[in-house]
Amino acid sequence: MVITALWVSIGIFFGVAILVIVMLCHFLKKRPTPSILQGYDASGDWIEEETDCRQIPLKEIHVATSDLNPVNLIGQGVAGKVYKGVLSNGSHVAVKHIIKDAHVETFMREVTSLSHVRHPNLVTLRGYCEEQDERFLVYELCANGNLSEWLFGKEKKLSWCQRLEIAIGCARGLWFLHTYAGGCIVHRDIKPANILLGADFEAKLSDFGLSKLMDLEVSHVSSEVRGTFGYVDPEYRQNRHVHAAGDVYSFGIVLLQMISGKRVINLNVTRPMPLNRMAELLTRNGDILEFVDPRLNGEYSLEAFKLVVELALSCTGHKQRRPPMEQVVSRLEGALEISAKGNKMYRTRI
Repeated sequence: MVITALWVSIGIFFGVAILVIVMLCHFLKKRPTPSILQGYDASGDWIEEETDCRQIPLKEIHVATSDLNPVNLIGQGVAGKVYKGVLSNGSHVAVKHIIKDAHVETFMREVTSLSHVRHPNLVTLRGYCEEQDERFLVYELCANGNLSEWLFGKEKKLSWCQRLEIAIGCARGLWFLHTYAGGCIVHRDIKPANILLGADFEAKLSDFGLSKLMDLEVSHVSSEVRGTFGYVDPEYRQNRHVHAAGDVYSFGIVLLQMISGKRVINLNVTRPMPLNRMAELLTRNGDILEFVDPRLNGEYSLEAFKLVVELALSCTGHKQRRPPMEQVVSRLEGALEISAKGNKMYRTRI
């Protein structure tokens, strides 16, 4: 009798346990599962946060941009046009309209990449829309446009320290991407137009349409050559090996542009010369001050300037000798510290 009662008790216990498990699974199945970011930020700290990327109805896209009114047009790229707008929740956003079927792959890659990745120096993807053969990407709106506008626009100027702070932000973003726990993310299209500037001129990397994800243990993956002329690593053009060092090269070119205010290649001369080659020649001849952006009006630290030139040239050197982005961040922070020390700026008239 005692044994029978014992078996009955055990049966009841397992029956209740199974019922609880079934109810729990049913409850969890009904709950929305948030996308979670797990990775390291540029300081090495572990990040874990819910993403807020959502699918946005086509109707809301049209309301936000006043039916894609040309008045709201703020940019245009290869894949389509970009409009400013305001979502129903009051968020100010930039809406990219993917207008060419050939860029559907770009659309999917951006949704896949950015919806799960968050960092202060990466543009935030607020949502996307794929409805009635229409495709839109909705980003946070960066109040100060992109770096290209500030380097080459006639009415805009950046101080020396602002340039260094933007460079540091961009480098931190790349450091995060290259050491992302889910796999190394290679951007493949680092250039001034893809570096957006927030309200306080904080740098945010954008346009992940060419990005590649690879395992952290893998040295490279093979792929067709993609990117923007003048910023693409020459070694990548030759061997088609995608790796983080390609982004380092592109960043080095951008860094040279930030301190010189020059286009990536000057097509107005008889023999166009790549920017890094020009800097190398001037450094070798001792005329590197000719490389300084005249719009700085001589207000910069000469010591920091030379450090940045040296860093940029190391970034554009042979792949094996390029510094990792963690080291780039550290050296740029050192240049900024020198520049801001005692708030003293060397005035060097060229």
